[in-house]
Amino acid sequence: MLNIIKNNTFLYNINLFSFCALYLLFPTITNLSNIPLILIIILGIFTIGFKNIFEEIKTNPVALAFFMLYVIIIIGCIFTPSKWEWISLQLSKYAKFLYAIFIISILRKNNYLQKIAFNSFILAMLCILVSTWLNVWFTLPWSTTQNPGWGKSHHVFGDYITQNVMMAFFVIVSIQKSVSAEYLKNKIFWSFVAILAGVSITHLSEGRSGLLLLIIGLISYAIVITRGKKLLSALTIIIIILIIAISSSSVIRNRLTTAYEEAQRNDIDHISSIGHRLYNYKLTPILILEKPIFGHGTGAYHTEICKLIENKDLCPIFSWHPHNQFLFFGVDHGIIGIIFYIFLIASLYYTAKKSIDSNVRFLLFSLTAILVVDSLINSPLYSSRESHFFIYMIALLVSMARPIQKK
Repeated sequence: MLNIIKNNTFLYNINLFSFCALYLLFPTITNLSNIPLILIIILGIFTIGFKNIFEEIKTNPVALAFFMLYVIIIIGCIFTPSKWEWISLQLSKYAKFLYAIFIISILRKNNYLQKIAFNSFILAMLCILVSTWLNVWFTLPWSTTQNPGWGKSHHVFGDYITQNVMMAFFVIVSIQKSVSAEYLKNKIFWSFVAILAGVSITHLSEGRSGLLLLIIGLISYAIVITRGKKLLSALTIIIIILIIAISSSSVIRNRLTTAYEEAQRNDIDHISSIGHRLYNYKLTPILILEKPIFGHGTGAYHTEICKLIENKDLCPIFSWHPHNQFLFFGVDHGIIGIIFYIFLIASLYYTAKKSIDSNVRFLLFSLTAILVVDSLINSPLYSSRESHFFIYMIALLVSMARPIQKK
């Protein structure tokens, strides 16, 4: 079926353009990325067909996990007490699970498209990185922040949390490209990029999540790429880098001090970043215990959490998501939802372990580790920019990790 595209120059160019645009746009102008996504899905339906897509679900544990998660979301619509506005929102946001299956099915046998998509992502991240650094000296019209100067946050697209989530992974990508490069000039270039990307998180952003995810990404990368004494040396270097980053960045020190103060006041201040999360973590388990097996239903968190909040005026603040993807699935879909999410994570590690491409193996391990930790402090598969990043990069890396089946 894929020969339909290969033998038709027009359709082939549309497909090529669509994947290039998707991976260029989702890190930058996220809303526009829906346009090439629609083209990809339409072409996928008419070229690979639903039969091959379901075959992918049967044979690929990641595709199966995505599919089963969306199935329980649909089933949860039957008994949920939530309003349609919340139900439809979740159906729309989590529909990316199905999009991921389409992308995997299309890309897994097309190395050239995989390369185009991956390089497009790298180009997008380089644009973000360069813009972030230029923000220190210039006011860029396309930048979210308009405050030149050192010691300030200089995120470019979206907010600093989502930019740092992607940038933390981009640091790992840059390190891996440096390690695998054949020529010294390429090793130097990508090492320099990795340093600039890391510093953009530690010194040019006021976020704390980015620093945590960067550390997790580096540690997971070190674990899979080294062994024994080399691993110990790598972990020591990471600790030294962390100490240097904290001691040299007033932005980090201020944010860590603020985090400590917010944690100390969490019982009386439920609006601060840390206080908000801790209050969420206190209330959501109560909802899970009310209906532990199947949960309250799709979108139920948005309405049920308000019944537990003491100050009802805070309901609009807390009803968006619980800052924890595991708890989010737990409230709406019970232990079943949590189990399927854990299955998704386990399938990612399994796919990475079985990858015949060591470069992809290391990247997928690190991306999964970042996803796990981010899922403990955010709701990355629900939040718009984060979900675009994780789901589409998972789809790409999984398609690259699987060996091409011989006919």
